[in-house]
Amino acid sequence: MRSRRLWITVIASAGVVVIAFRLLTGHSANPTVVRLRAQGLPTHPSELDRWYVAVPPSNNLALAVLQATAAYQPARSLTNPFASSEALPVQPVDPQVLSRWQVEITQNKAVLEAIAAGRGRTGSRYPINLRMGFNSMLPHLGSLKKVAQFLALAALVDAESGHPAGAVRQIQDTLLVARSLEPEPTIISQLVRIVVIQIAAKATALLPGTGVDEAGWKTLQEGFAAAEATNAFRNGLIGEVAMTFGVTELPPAESGAFVFGNASTNMEVRLSGLLYTASGVRAADEGFCLDRLGEMLEASAQPFPEVLRRSDEINKRIETEASRFARGFKILSHMILPGLGNCLEKQAIGAATVRTAMVGCAIERHRLVNAGHLPETLADLVPAFLPAIPTDPFDGQPLRFRRTNDTYVLYSVGPDRLDQGGETRPSAVGVPALDDIGFHVAR
Repeated sequence: MRSRRLWITVIASAGVVVIAFRLLTGHSANPTVVRLRAQGLPTHPSELDRWYVAVPPSNNLALAVLQATAAYQPARSLTNPFASSEALPVQPVDPQVLSRWQVEITQNKAVLEAIAAGRGRTGSRYPINLRMGFNSMLPHLGSLKKVAQFLALAALVDAESGHPAGAVRQIQDTLLVARSLEPEPTIISQLVRIVVIQIAAKATALLPGTGVDEAGWKTLQEGFAAAEATNAFRNGLIGEVAMTFGVTELPPAESGAFVFGNASTNMEVRLSGLLYTASGVRAADEGFCLDRLGEMLEASAQPFPEVLRRSDEINKRIETEASRFARGFKILSHMILPGLGNCLEKQAIGAATVRTAMVGCAIERHRLVNAGHLPETLADLVPAFLPAIPTDPFDGQPLRFRRTNDTYVLYSVGPDRLDQGGETRPSAVGVPALDDIGFHVAR
């Protein structure tokens, strides 16, 4: 009996040694982690929380935006066209509809005042705790889109009511909401930022013919240009790497709880975590996941469309491993990577939205100083209104421009890389989606 206990003790001790060795040596030399550390970037949730720089309240844009979200009280009976998937309203807007919108804006004057208070602020940090890693709560994200939709509606109301300067200011404030998320190091925050920019672009496309002057269009053009000239998406990917590395440093039992949280008993979770670690599967899984995240991070810093070429290669590697996910070889990778598989495509969608809106503003400036005439081609905008014609992030070609009399559409070919004339349409039964990304001006 004593001999049996001795052997059990020896085996258990050996198992502990193996697990400790794998934990100590498994990821400290991971190339992605080494590169980030060499650049002074965070590689753990606690470091990430410090890296998301604290800002004095008086200079914190995020606090102004939070005050706006707290003040917003939408009318239940009101339909905000920027909150609907339906087509935006035909202009001029029906007077009765416009009147109802004006009431909504008046009743939420505190929202406009809160955002206005943040206009001069240069820093931004939302009050969140990123030390929790993937368990970090991000309660502010759900309300930012609603405030952006409200600001876009306020811009439309100002434009339709003969206050074009106010309309420009409201779109600037919508872009300010987007800017408040630029430093936030999570991908979901950056995806929300892109949605807010899309809302601003839709509102901008409704301003032609409402009296916005050349200075107003130039202001908006510069605002959209600034929205692209940022490392925001890279910040989000840095956050994903740091949170993932935080998981790799968990002891076996806690790792088991994260990866096998759906097991029926705590004992199953603990045993699964121990086996996952001791077998070497965990090290291979976490290494694969960190390597792919590192490739995404490097790809995000490339110019378009090289970003997308690399993204396609990364996704192929992930898909190659997909059959192994189900057999348990890449459990953590299966939890994290598929959700990030198209994040670089979302980055391209954001760039296409910004670029088409920016060129649309340049066209309106051209129209104002050329007796209302549209340019024949985008080359007519260079160099007076644009330093160069922006390229389509999806294929590297110049953005497309299609005009009919006084209406026009600027567009990118979008994720499917097919030129569909600037048309967009959701998929339906037997009808494929059209996903060009366009800036449509109907007057």
